[in-house]
Amino acid sequence: MLRRSLLTQLPKQMLRRALIATPTPRAMMPRSTVCSNGFIRYYSEHSANSTFGNTIPEEVTNLTSQKYHNEADVYMDRLLDGLETLSEDFPDVIPDVELNHGVMTLEITGLGSYVINKQPPNKQIWLASPVSGPDRFDLYQNEWVSLRNGHKLNEVLSQEIKDVLPNVPVDL
Repeated sequence: MLRRSLLTQLPKQMLRRALIATPTPRAMMPRSTVCSNGFIRYYSEHSANSTFGNTIPEEVTNLTSQKYHNEADVYMDRLLDGLETLSEDFPDVIPDVELNHGVMTLEITGLGSYVINKQPPNKQIWLASPVSGPDRFDLYQNEWVSLRNGHKLNEVLSQEIKDVLPNVPVDL
């Protein structure tokens, strides 16, 4: 109570500084881990939740780094093979596909550039699409699935390419 009465007597600028400088008791601070890239990742001790409050399946939270890298590398190589085949068959529509150090770039005439990349700290594959926008995919039941909306990475990419090549069977 004394603290509150003292703060109400301070000018607003000093009040802001006092609130910013006030340390948070350790018991109230969220649990965290420092990731390999130096960023701090916060988590709850009670449950793992997605951005929208949905519970993350144990299969996703317990994924080991080794399994993530193995599965992601196999997926990215398989995806590259499929996209290179389409690029060779339709060079005017898909002029460029590259994979370097876990980052794939895909150029589709009339749509723009796609970026599909591994995110090892999160154990995810991220997609930046000029059509559907950004999304993150976790390995769940042996498929790369968005926990935000339930979409599968293969299906998203296949559908967006089918929209440009409507008479071609696309199965990535």
